[in-house]
Amino acid sequence: MSLATIKPERKEIPLGLIDDPAHPSRSSMDDDKMAELVANIRENGLIQELVLARVGTRFEVVAGHRRFLACQRAGLAGAPASIYPTRSDALDAIQYAENRFREELSTADEAIWFSELLDQKCGGDVDVLCARLGEHRNYVEKRLLLFSGDSLIFEALKREQIVIGVAEQLNKCPVEWHRRGLLDAAIRGGATIAVVSGWIARECLATHPDVARANLSVVTSAPGPVMTTNYFTCKVCGGTEDVSSMRPVNVHAHCERAILDPLLRSYHGEG
Repeated sequence: MSLATIKPERKEIPLGLIDDPAHPSRSSMDDDKMAELVANIRENGLIQELVLARVGTRFEVVAGHRRFLACQRAGLAGAPASIYPTRSDALDAIQYAENRFREELSTADEAIWFSELLDQKCGGDVDVLCARLGEHRNYVEKRLLLFSGDSLIFEALKREQIVIGVAEQLNKCPVEWHRRGLLDAAIRGGATIAVVSGWIARECLATHPDVARANLSVVTSAPGPVMTTNYFTCKVCGGTEDVSSMRPVNVHAHCERAILDPLLRSYHGEG
């Protein structure tokens, strides 16, 4: 059923009859923005109506979950709503459009929601999911790959410690311990997509050549640290353990030769 053929009923519904979405598409909500919305609703009422679906004698939020919660906090008895007879494919499209274009759903939240829709309503068929969302396959697959990739990388993306491009590059590293080390370095150093791409292209190929060549799209021209040896080797002691305590350090080649190398030779008693 298309949006054009569905004619919702519009009326005010008591908040006590409205339930949260079964699968909220938002993993977190900004406290300051929520407080602003609550204050606005107390002063002006709810301007943009909720979108609800009938579930027996009650109603489930399909779009406007954030506004529904704000209405509750503002102490409203009811809220204006567009009411649909069922939770249909069209309602999923309404929810997606509202969240994505009006409330700026994060990349991580999109990935979570896409995965839930794929499993619960699309039978695992990505083409069906793309049609439901009205999105290109490449866009949808990127979100799904983020969700199914390394859990620590996804958590860092969710916390906004890294951006989507960095997460995508890190997931290309085929060996877990190396991937986790690169993630730590990216978070601590605020690495850009280009820098991480360089790490992956050079370091992963050097350390895991057989596995990497089968899994990586190599970008040899990407800028980044020059890694002629294992990146996770301590410059001072030569150790490769305790990767999480290592720190990325940038230094000019001429500074390394003139200052650091003599100091290290002296430290190791090499004259």
